Amino acid sequence: MKKLTIETAEELALKMRMMLRVGASEPLNMKTALRQLNIMTIYRPLSDGTWGLSLKSNDGKMFMLVSSNATRGSQHFTIAHELFHLFFDDNPKPHFCKLTMSGDVAERSANMFASALLMPKEGLSYKIPANELISKTVSIDTALRLEQLYGVSHSTLMVRLKELKLISPQNAESLMNLRIRREASLRGYDRSLYHKGNENLVLGDYGSKAKRLFDEERISEGHYLELMRKIGYGESEDNS
Repeated sequence: MKKLTIETAEELALKMRMMLRVGASEPLNMKTALRQLNIMTIYRPLSDGTWGLSLKSNDGKMFMLVSSNATRGSQHFTIAHELFHLFFDDNPKPHFCKLTMSGDVAERSANMFASALLMPKEGLSYKIPANELISKTVSIDTALRLEQLYGVSHSTLMVRLKELKLISPQNAESLMNLRIRREASLRGYDRSLYHKGNENLVLGDYGSKAKRLFDEERISEGHYLELMRKIGYGESEDNS
């Protein structure tokens, strides 16, 4: 496929926001989006450099796997990235999204779409003080407020602000060199955005379907328990 232009990425992101009935500049709750789109999603630990996977069955059912080893901000970006593959990729195919694939055209397009979806240009421009927009020098306080509002990692925000030319390269480099968790803590922000989490979280009716199969005696108890262990069922009891 051809790489998206920024303009096309913005148009597709707006289309997705319309599907989700969310305004053009509002923050997105990605878990809510997954539920609205009826995408079965499982958060599991994946190897370093592997962010997630998505696939769509012939009958239209969609599945997503998200790495719980990534920070929550990175997880949000992975979800938005995979939404591109599920809804707009002209050659979708199941694959693990890995850091080593960042040079692939489809992956770059998905990243561009994810940035536009999570951090709408109108919202960023409106939330940045006028004097900072004019000087293209965003303060750490503004940067923290934006990434907390839109639920994205510090580095992801910096890339987006540079892409939109809302920040100078020098200012972006200066902000990137800060210890963002410490800066967030000093200003009273919740630091969970910058930490991993959601291990074994399941969004969708996986558990209900497995239980129904067992109740209808279509699978054995052993098979049912094995299916449930795949989403973490019983692990806390085993480790207690």
